[in-house]
Amino acid sequence: MKSHLITILLLIGLLQAGIGKAHAQYKYPFQNPNLPVEKRIDNILSLMTLDEKISCLSTDPSIPRLGIKGATHVEGLHGVSMGGPAKWGKYATPTPTTTFPQAYGLAETWDPALLKKVAAVEGYETRYLFQNPNYKSKGLVVRAPNADLGRDPRWGRTEECYGEDPFFNGTMVTAFVKAFRATITNTG
Repeated sequence: MKSHLITILLLIGLLQAGIGKAHAQYKYPFQNPNLPVEKRIDNILSLMTLDEKISCLSTDPSIPRLGIKGATHVEGLHGVSMGGPAKWGKYATPTPTTTFPQAYGLAETWDPALLKKVAAVEGYETRYLFQNPNYKSKGLVVRAPNADLGRDPRWGRTEECYGEDPFFNGTMVTAFVKAFRATITNTG
């Protein structure tokens, strides 16, 4: 009986030592995945300087001092764009992906089911680029669709939205978002 008690006490001691080491491996509390998300966010914000908070409003929300790598983003208004002159995803070399008509052209189909197919292809390609080690993508942030209303043809982004009617635009945007999100979360 004593030997069992000693064994149990030794195991408890080892477990406690292991738990202590597990908590010690995190330099900051936000790095501990066992803490509630709100506490982790509060910790990050308390550690950030004002300049770092302002910098996070840009397209690269990295905080190197804290070891936080921000998610890169790609443009997806008519297909996933990686590379090229704009260096989308921080790559100068263009990455071949499927190109679709601009949103205005897709809207002319009046077909939310077709738009779901387009979004599914974009989602699949985004997931591929994220998971492929050759691209070193840090996130699945895609700038699409544009839910703005295109009410003035002189506006420089009119071709990026589905039109001027709020109900129709909402229908098309919803179709795209639901299909894209379903593909991103179910693939891989």
